[in-house]
Amino acid sequence: MAEMHHATPGAGRRVAVHIAIAAIAGLTVIALFQAAQPALLDWATADPQSTRARAQLLIAMLAALVVAPVVGIAIYLARLGARIVREERFPPEGLAIMRDVTVMRGPAAVRKGRVLQIAAAILVVLSALMILTLWRLATLKP
Repeated sequence: MAEMHHATPGAGRRVAVHIAIAAIAGLTVIALFQAAQPALLDWATADPQSTRARAQLLIAMLAALVVAPVVGIAIYLARLGARIVREERFPPEGLAIMRDVTVMRGPAAVRKGRVLQIAAAILVVLSALMILTLWRLATLKP
């Protein structure tokens, strides 16, 4: 008989709460930036000598806000993948899940862990490319 990893009571509710909090936080940041946009534009263009540097600072802040959540997800995936590889078990012991799952062990579990680690690496590379692209945009000569 296959080994089962049983669902964690309340896991679905916790996921829904986390998604709602993330959505509210994201919408709040968007609303704040839209409200502050005229003031930020005035600040960036107030001094003709420092307009370029101020615009670059604003682009760097935007890049950090966009990339930070993606890097956070990449860190989570990398750690989860490493845990799966180390335990040679998917899902790893103690992981909260929303439904009962048949446990995988050995090479099949290690493959799943490696896939998560590769996905994390891809997210980090894409984040770095986004930062480089925005920096290149910020440093273009007029």
